[in-house]
Amino acid sequence: MSVMKVLVQGINYPRRLLGGRLGKGDPTPAAELTRGRGRVLQTDEGKLAVYRDDAGELRALSPTCTHLGCVVEFNEAERTWDCPCHGSRFNTDGTVISGPARKPLEPRTLSEG
Repeated sequence: MSVMKVLVQGINYPRRLLGGRLGKGDPTPAAELTRGRGRVLQTDEGKLAVYRDDAGELRALSPTCTHLGCVVEFNEAERTWDCPCHGSRFNTDGTVISGPARKPLEPRTLSEG
């Protein structure tokens, strides 16, 4: 890895970490999430990574990457949760696809409404 790439990644990490942690999630109600889509939503429970599967069921996860704590983003093309800080990828059920994260995203409860 080049020195420039290391420097850029070093600068981006705190910006992504703080931006994800301090920023609000999407205010869209979970009920409006369409099939095959995921978003980090602002809910009564706080920020949640919410995905609606093809059968219409909602799945909620902690949006915090288990590697170093950045907030994941939904990759619509691959239907994965991706960490913008260091590239960890998670399935829609939270299991790790690729690291550096080794632990899955934690399941969360999403209240109705």
